Amino acid sequence: MYKKRYKRKESKEDIIFELISTLSFVGIAYLGFTYYLNRQQFWFEMNHYVFPVLGITILLICAYVFYVLQNKKRKERYFERLIQQIEGTDLERMIVSFIDQFGKEGELKSWEYRGYKFEWKRLDDFRESVNQKNINISTKDYGELSEILKYFIDKKENRYLSESIETKAVHSMVELSRSGVEFENLIVRLYNSMGYASKRVGGSGDQGADVIANKNGESLLIQAKCYREPVSNKAVQEAVAGRMHHGCTRAVVVTTSYFTSGAIALAKSNSVELIDGELLKRMLIEHLQEAWQ
Repeated sequence: MYKKRYKRKESKEDIIFELISTLSFVGIAYLGFTYYLNRQQFWFEMNHYVFPVLGITILLICAYVFYVLQNKKRKERYFERLIQQIEGTDLERMIVSFIDQFGKEGELKSWEYRGYKFEWKRLDDFRESVNQKNINISTKDYGELSEILKYFIDKKENRYLSESIETKAVHSMVELSRSGVEFENLIVRLYNSMGYASKRVGGSGDQGADVIANKNGESLLIQAKCYREPVSNKAVQEAVAGRMHHGCTRAVVVTTSYFTSGAIALAKSNSVELIDGELLKRMLIEHLQEAWQ
């Protein structure tokens, strides 16, 4: 469905390059044919037409190259100002949250960069949300939005790498108790470091809630699954039921493992956030400065 809609549009540079290439090919073919049939006519046309036109063409090409370079610099300056508007604000945190929450749900023909995949409809919704924050991202194509996402994905990955290298102690997920209590306590510490007021609810009669976290009027119901095997859609169903029972605004399932395709599909249709083992490790390094394996 999206192949036609989101097919890359040819830029002005592409069109001009194709035009120059076509005209050059036709011109060279004509001159070659003329040289073969009538050399005197060939040199007459070279001196009276080709050389003057060639000189003008070179000047036009130089002018065009200058225009392209200036346009590139203008776009770079605009992008720098755009990033300055975003960095260090709530909007940056919103972008990082968007990357974490939706960066793994993209499928075939989705927007992809450094292992993150986003569905095109998600990008449309995200761009609209950003533009409501008085950040004007072009809606003509996905160029500006792509550059912004790439910048903050790079920033996130570089910080993760740097903090991974600097972190000395490495903790093992195997050390966490089979009952899940220690893992739930780890999740409480993680969300507390993210500015939430978190508490462990896990135990008999928890009604699908292992941890509940609150911040700025937002309440998160968190299912914590310390598993080695993949997490099925049962955990998502529990999170949906728990969100309704506890009156929370969002539901999250966190695991040390990964999710089945069924769990991912169910979470998507019920607006449940999934945090797999790889993303969890990154969050622990970023917010707790702790490395876990």
